[in-house]
Amino acid sequence: MSHDTASPAANPAANPAAVGAAHPEGGRQPVLDGVRAISILSVLYIHLFPLRVGGHSLNDSLGMFGMALFFILSGYLITQQLLRRPPVINFVARRLLRVVPAAWICMAVVWWFVPVDVETALSYLFFYANLPPQRLVWPIDHFWSLCIEVQFYLLAAVLLWLRVRAIGWLFPALLLAVTVMRVTHLSTTGSITWFRADDLLAGACLALLMQSRHAPTARMLLGRPAAVPLALMLLLACSLISHHSVYPLSFLRPYAAAAFVCALLVQPGHWLSRWLGGAALAYIASVSYALYVWHLPLAATWLGSGEHWTKYLKRPLLLLVVFGIAHVSTFQVERRFNELAKRIGAGRGRQLKEV
Repeated sequence: MSHDTASPAANPAANPAAVGAAHPEGGRQPVLDGVRAISILSVLYIHLFPLRVGGHSLNDSLGMFGMALFFILSGYLITQQLLRRPPVINFVARRLLRVVPAAWICMAVVWWFVPVDVETALSYLFFYANLPPQRLVWPIDHFWSLCIEVQFYLLAAVLLWLRVRAIGWLFPALLLAVTVMRVTHLSTTGSITWFRADDLLAGACLALLMQSRHAPTARMLLGRPAAVPLALMLLLACSLISHHSVYPLSFLRPYAAAAFVCALLVQPGHWLSRWLGGAALAYIASVSYALYVWHLPLAATWLGSGEHWTKYLKRPLLLLVVFGIAHVSTFQVERRFNELAKRIGAGRGRQLKEV
């Protein structure tokens, strides 16, 4: 993507309403690829390595940081698609075929070695295992996030089918409602949808903001170079997890994450935005979904076994295998289903034209 600043059309920062709108579906915003890469690297690190500062474990905090970025991006990108008002069948096909086949393949492999009961299998296959009574089981208990993701897809599809304009007030209302629920229940972490969907909804609200008449105000507030590191530091502070007391800043995490991503979007020339747009991070972003799906199942094998030092000496081999399988899954499995989804959408488009 060119960062030519000769005209507002060439520079999203000069035309805030064009952030996202200037990128057709299938296009890439390099900085968002970098953010996605950082989110998956954070998750890989906290699951595979210890992170201690001053004798205190920060694994949960780094995980909260990574998942906040992941959900913010998802909510932002999905809502961008809704604002383009695609046919419902196109939207559903592209979303579900993007995530479901690879997840089901992983489930099948895991259950071959670690069988589960029918109720648990159904809750995973239809992505409600994170809802009470939770049926999350090792080594795919991290699929709680996929459950929330798919549930958001279905909500988005219903809104697209009914009346897409409703998202202009519904997503902000839902975000505030989830925040209120978290505060009243003193919930600072968790995997149940109504206590964890605020990051997704904040990303959705960011997309709405960048397409609204308030976009110039956002550019003015977050368009200064200092806004990027300040928003990042605020997000890190809001991502801290305390297991001994309620940490009030955690309730602001979705808003801090949205502010950080917004600052990067309106400042494509910032050094951090340029670094995040690098080729290495773009590749990691391209295989990030498969990395997330497969890293814990593979860590549950011999590759992740052993006493303390034995286990960590195997980590380079484990990471090599994880990245190898993620590469094959992305470009040999996911890509084929993505192409199928495009053909479904193209066929539907031709039918609409004929009608």
